[in-house]
Amino acid sequence: MPNDYETIESLARKLERTRILLDLKDCSTLEDFQELLKKYENLCNDDKN
Repeated sequence: MPNDYETIESLARKLERTRILLDLKDCSTLEDFQELLKKYENLCNDDKN
């Protein structure tokens, strides 16, 4: 049986994947995709700091 930490981690990953999928579905042009890519690159860079 998973502990609280594992449950929270699993739910957080599922939520993040769903959010990314919804963002990708909103892309209708290459420019939209490039803006989204920049957004996630910035988020990843912020996570490193």
